[in-house]
Amino acid sequence: MTRREALLRQARSDFSVYEYLTSLDRDAVPECHPLHFFQMCTEKLAKAAFDALGMTTDPYSHIAFSHVPSHLARRDVARALGFRSFHAYRDFLRRAAPLFRRVDELNPAVGQQMPAGGAGDGPNVEYPWEARNPDGYPTWIAPSEFNFRLLIQMERSGDAAKMLDFVRQLLDRFEAVFPATR
Repeated sequence: MTRREALLRQARSDFSVYEYLTSLDRDAVPECHPLHFFQMCTEKLAKAAFDALGMTTDPYSHIAFSHVPSHLARRDVARALGFRSFHAYRDFLRRAAPLFRRVDELNPAVGQQMPAGGAGDGPNVEYPWEARNPDGYPTWIAPSEFNFRLLIQMERSGDAAKMLDFVRQLLDRFEAVFPATR
């Protein structure tokens, strides 16, 4: 098995767990858990796609999915994914780019970028972070108690839902999008 095949298989497995977790009651499974599996899926899927394009990626970096809008804005990819209009596909990727970045930022190693450029100690799907309560006192936030407001967007219409469909299509059609001869 190649690295690309291994990344793709794990991405598909992560997505299966994401789908299972989203099928459960939100009171039983907090939003952070399906989002964690979605973030892991998209990271591996992006790295598999970049590998198929002949790009090298840092195996230890968690920033990958946010690069998809620029690297996969290609006519052949749009066609293989079933988009009839390249312009509509490219426009979707441009509009949704902040959402792709937001998914990368769910990983605590990435985090929301601070003005100086480094990851901040804030909302992520894995580890508690320190914040301020309404009275201004320090407090800790558990991801399981935090409303990321992303899962509900992905379940509705709009670009977040289209991003989810894009991931599904790329997982389902990966071999057609990136034939082994590339």
